[in-house]
Amino acid sequence: MATVTTLASHLLNLLQPPTPASAGVAVTVPKVDAARLAFYHFLKNLCEPGEPLTSATLDRFFRRALTHHHWVENKTTLFEEVANTLQHFSNQNNEAVPMLPFSTANEIQVISAESFKSLERVVEDWILSHQRPTDQIKVLRDRDEKLIVCRLMIDRTLSVHLFDRSLSLRDGRLEPLTDDMVIHYTSELAIDSNLTSQIEIAPYTVARFRNGSTGIHGLAARGFSFQKMGSFEGGDLHRHATLFYPLKRIEQFFVHRNTDPMYIELTGLLEKASDLLAHKHSEAVRFAEAALERGKLAFEQVFVDDRMLRLLLENLEQGLQLERRTLLPVELSAQLSDNAASGVDLGIGLGVRLTPGEEFIEPFGPDLVELQEAESCEIIAPINAVPVHEAANKAPRANPSRRLPLN
Repeated sequence: MATVTTLASHLLNLLQPPTPASAGVAVTVPKVDAARLAFYHFLKNLCEPGEPLTSATLDRFFRRALTHHHWVENKTTLFEEVANTLQHFSNQNNEAVPMLPFSTANEIQVISAESFKSLERVVEDWILSHQRPTDQIKVLRDRDEKLIVCRLMIDRTLSVHLFDRSLSLRDGRLEPLTDDMVIHYTSELAIDSNLTSQIEIAPYTVARFRNGSTGIHGLAARGFSFQKMGSFEGGDLHRHATLFYPLKRIEQFFVHRNTDPMYIELTGLLEKASDLLAHKHSEAVRFAEAALERGKLAFEQVFVDDRMLRLLLENLEQGLQLERRTLLPVELSAQLSDNAASGVDLGIGLGVRLTPGEEFIEPFGPDLVELQEAESCEIIAPINAVPVHEAANKAPRANPSRRLPLN
């Protein structure tokens, strides 16, 4: 049976310019065909080495290619080039190749779901056709842009599928254009080492990875030609920032935050920074500024709009403002003494003369006490509730493992 590796090698030979017969003969280097190049990069970068070449592989290629506007406009060229390449490969190697998923390029039409409810209905049909009787399913929204489908298997392993608004119309049926964006987890919520996961880490940039014995391994492919733009060569997940933050952002929807190591560490860091400021530690300002920067990054990219995190950040930011206001008069006093000794007028140096009591301008916004009182009226909790099987008053362990809000 033909494999993606043998077909990719065949495509690579077709992409190579011809070798001149002699040194004096002029050679015309053919223009690299974009469709052929995209097909080659897909087989090389977004498929498993040695994977059997099947109709499902070809279907996945066409659907993944049609997520790009370029191939939507040129799908006939793409279809014909793939058909010609497969026929050439079969003739050269005397080997059977799978049938194309469509008889013509016009059999599949790409549309965008303008209504999010329409997307939900289409994804519900996809779930019914892929769900096993023992699976537990939970569907979550990501800001009305994507649907996250969590499928918990009987062995407690988890698959998380991501769907955007792109749909395909084929044979009178609407279905998700692609269903290959999926993250596979073990029962301990670690990235599965036996299955390859794939997510979009940036617009038109796909990361394909798995958790090996030496850490995360994989690569990222970009653009409508699926060209490799980077790789993950082992090490812990947090060492690969381009993959870490998009993955953690997805996990916020289904991992209980009170058991998320990153969330626990971050909230503890912000609390420690506020405590150092309160006790006037000599390194408090430097530590608090670093903690505030890290906290804001996580708040914007990972734990979006988390109430507890927002309150801790506002508390720390106001603590920093108060600390700077108390430090500034000391610095001005020292500067006054130095300038008086040297005969320099501080008012001229600063360009202003402030009367007593007008040295500082109060910041706009509510007082911290008001913020704390407003937050106390709401339940500060992660998006998903604690699983039913967890005891309500169970004390947290020293090193909690991540939990799923699925029953």
